Amino acid sequence: MKDLERLAARCEAELEAIGIRCGTVRSWSVNTRAKKRWGRCRQISPGVFDIDISERLLGDEVEDTAAKETIIHELLHTVEGCLGHKGKWKLLAQMVGRAYPQYHIKRTSSCEEKGISRETAVGNGAVPEMWAGTDASRAAGKAGVQRTRAQKGGALPPRYRITCTSCGSRAYRQRASRLIQRPEEFRCGRCGGKLMVEVRDPRG
Repeated sequence: MKDLERLAARCEAELEAIGIRCGTVRSWSVNTRAKKRWGRCRQISPGVFDIDISERLLGDEVEDTAAKETIIHELLHTVEGCLGHKGKWKLLAQMVGRAYPQYHIKRTSSCEEKGISRETAVGNGAVPEMWAGTDASRAAGKAGVQRTRAQKGGALPPRYRITCTSCGSRAYRQRASRLIQRPEEFRCGRCGGKLMVEVRDPRG
């Protein structure tokens, strides 16, 4: 398995070399349970953050570049004014891409883009399209539609269906979360389209 802290130090050095100064990362951790995201940045206090990275990106069979893209994605969230994925964060992501063409820093990345086969990912419980971000960005309604795993035997069928009106991507939810109650605040993680929520017939 790759050394996360060593990779993170390289990424911080690369960002500093092009004039991007990150906040303080209090801790780096390997997330062994994440199925729907590559990484996460949590603000602990002003200017101080914890970052976790999916263990799927740290396997020896995955290219360092794939892991570093996500690490840089999360480090950019530690820059002042970059908790979301628009505005300053997006500009800095584009700046990184110009300076280091091997990186493609964006909001979501597919398993194939990370060099992980779809069959392997889905077989291990991951969704085909995974994302990285911050707790704050999700609370602000910037999380996208993601496909969920099939319902386990005996579980209640999902009550709500969320559909992207542009690309047709679908997700399902059982509870009336903020996404269900206020879909206008969210956008599709795949294409950025608007979302539509439907109440499904419990009989199927």
